[in-house]
Amino acid sequence: MKNKIIVLFIVFLFCSFVSCKKAGKEVIVLDNSQPLALAPDIQWALVTDPYAAFRADMDWDSEIKSYCKKGEILQVISRSFDKKKNYWYKFEQGWLPESSISIYSNRMKAQTAQKDLKD
Repeated sequence: MKNKIIVLFIVFLFCSFVSCKKAGKEVIVLDNSQPLALAPDIQWALVTDPYAAFRADMDWDSEIKSYCKKGEILQVISRSFDKKKNYWYKFEQGWLPESSISIYSNRMKAQTAQKDLKD
């Protein structure tokens, strides 16, 4: 009985190798440039406004720290809401309001949406 299981396992491995070899004409390349691109606990933002200003705080009157433009993909650091219950997202450069971005569960989804973004 034990020998049958071993033989079946070897046959399975051989068949898997042969079928992969035949189907191997198409090469799939994994992009490792963004190691957190598929991390389940990281969100990604796609800038949807033509230009958006990163704020020092979650307030429209707060100091502008930097700018970004439509189509940029950014890693979300955190999310919070202001006194008026408007959501703001924190990035390395500062805070952006929810109205300026779209949020995605991974970078790949954001990149797909980026291709469909109209100028």
